[in-house]
Amino acid sequence: MATPANSPVRFVVNVDDREHAATVLLDTRAPGQASRVTVGERTFEVRAAADGKVLVRSLDGGKQHLVTLDHAAKPTSAAIAGIAIDFEVLSAQQAAMAAALREAGGGDAGSRKLKAPMPGRVVKILVAEGDSVERGAPVVIVEAMKMENEMYAPLDGTVARIAVAEGDTVDSGALLCEFAAPEGT
Repeated sequence: MATPANSPVRFVVNVDDREHAATVLLDTRAPGQASRVTVGERTFEVRAAADGKVLVRSLDGGKQHLVTLDHAAKPTSAAIAGIAIDFEVLSAQQAAMAAALREAGGGDAGSRKLKAPMPGRVVKILVAEGDSVERGAPVVIVEAMKMENEMYAPLDGTVARIAVAEGDTVDSGALLCEFAAPEGT
């Protein structure tokens, strides 16, 4: 789906375990023109320069930096004034998915229930009732937002019950599997 001219696009940028919300105002009618990027309360003008570099100018102070990005299709590092910075850029949807997966974490540590982190469709069940599993082992694959996401066993134990079937549509928080902890724990 094309982004309309002058439409804001939201991203999340992770730098050093800190999450920054960013909004990019794209003007698709004027290729090569600068884009406005807002991170927190600060706004920047960003313009592509030669050789994989980006010119970034603060609009609230006028300071300008030449940023060198790595040459990957989706850059994950940049150098500013000789200082290297690793980062990750996620769309708002990708960030929401990652947060939901972290929150679900395949279930809370010690939890005996595995729940869907968001609405989706059960693509594959990788275990059967009675199977022994180790914490972190993949047990169910759920497709959400056109991405397949493995859901992991929250503890060492046995699959006590599978509450869904392949092809089922599930809501956020829906029970996928229940586990029995090993005796003595």
